[in-house]
Amino acid sequence: MKVQTKRRARDVVLALTYACTVRAHEMVFGHHPDLPTLERGTSWEPRLVSRHQELVEMFSRLLLVRLRARVDRLASLEAECLRRATEATLPGAVLAAGRHALTCRHPAVVLRAVLWVLSPIRRREFRRTHVLAAKLAAMARTTVIEAGAAHDPVVRTRLLAATRYQATRDALDFTLGDPSLAGPPDRLLAELDWLDTHLPPREGRS
Repeated sequence: MKVQTKRRARDVVLALTYACTVRAHEMVFGHHPDLPTLERGTSWEPRLVSRHQELVEMFSRLLLVRLRARVDRLASLEAECLRRATEATLPGAVLAAGRHALTCRHPAVVLRAVLWVLSPIRRREFRRTHVLAAKLAAMARTTVIEAGAAHDPVVRTRLLAATRYQATRDALDFTLGDPSLAGPPDRLLAELDWLDTHLPPREGRS
C-alpha cells in the first residue's frame, strides 16, 4: 500500500509537470484550441490541429510511455487529479478549513487552510492545472484501450514501442524544432517485427 501511494504521488507530479508546461505555453502564446494552425499527419492524410491540441496530444503520449501503458495507473492518476480539483472548489476548501479547525492543533495549518479559502485565483489555477492533468491521463488511457492493449502484454509492448518513438519525435520537434534527430524508424520496425514472433521482454520497473 505504501509503495502504491508513493507511485501514485510520483505519477501525479509527472502529470502536473506536463500540464504546467501546457499552461505556460498558453500564457505566452495564447489559447486558441479551435484555430487550426499546424499541418500534421501524412501527405495523403493531412490533419490541421492547433498548437495547443498538439501539445496536449504530445504530453498524453509521453504520459502513456512513462506509465508503461498501464490502464490501472492511468485511471488512478485521473481520479486523483479530479479529486484534488474538486477539493479546490470553494465548498471543498471551506470544508477542509473547517476540518482543520476542528482537528488540527497547529494554528499555522489552520491559517493556511483559511488563506486557501480566501485565494480564489490560486484555487482556480490549481483546479485548471489538475483538470488538464486528468485530461492527459484520460487521453492516454483511451489510447491504450482503443489499441486493445489494456489486458494484452504483447499488444501493450508493441504500443509502447511505437508510442515511444513518436513521443521522442514530438519532444525533439517541440524543444529543438527537428524531429528527424530521433532517427529513421528502422529500429522501431525491427522491434515490431521481432515482437511478431517473440513474447514481449520484461517491462522492467514501472
